[in-house]
Amino acid sequence: MLRVSDVTSFITCPRLAYFRIHHWVERATEYHAAREIYLSLRKGYGYEWAFERFSTLFPESEDVFRAAASKFRMSDELEGLQPVAWEVHFESERLGLRGVVDEVLEGDRFLVVMLTKNSEEFTFRERMRLAALCAISGMDGGYAYYAYDGKLMFYSASRRDRYNLLRLLEKLRRIEKGFLPERKESERCEFCEYRESCETKPSTFLSRFF
Repeated sequence: MLRVSDVTSFITCPRLAYFRIHHWVERATEYHAAREIYLSLRKGYGYEWAFERFSTLFPESEDVFRAAASKFRMSDELEGLQPVAWEVHFESERLGLRGVVDEVLEGDRFLVVMLTKNSEEFTFRERMRLAALCAISGMDGGYAYYAYDGKLMFYSASRRDRYNLLRLLEKLRRIEKGFLPERKESERCEFCEYRESCETKPSTFLSRFF
């Protein structure tokens, strides 16, 4: 079954989605740390508890946690949202997709943590993540909380977003079955953890039509 993170990985780079689907290795990131900080503070605990949770999953990653903690911001806007459940997993057999929301809120809404927001609109990548969460949870909208900006934004799923999500899932199912997309160079390649593996796997003629 595909993960919501596979959808966002595909938008970043189709080959990144391929390697994460078939050769997944979880590494500590500031997102993981920021999420633990958010959950701990929202539940009424502190940074020490957040670090306890984070370091249990990612030992020897204190620098990552400290970096996230130095940028983290908690907004007063969150006080107006009432959580009824935390870290809720959803999955859809029909879509072959699973994922997790950080909070389920009163009013049949969800909330997920993101890191930074550079515009007043959702990017395509953000919309697809949120549309996927709507699809598997059965909710028609939810909130994104940008932990480094202290910014809360509401998302409502549109028919166009649902349609685009289905198109992405069709391509991801091909990747899940072993199809290797064409290799495309970008600035991100320099920092990609799969760069060496990617460079040794040449593109095929059929990958051009993916």
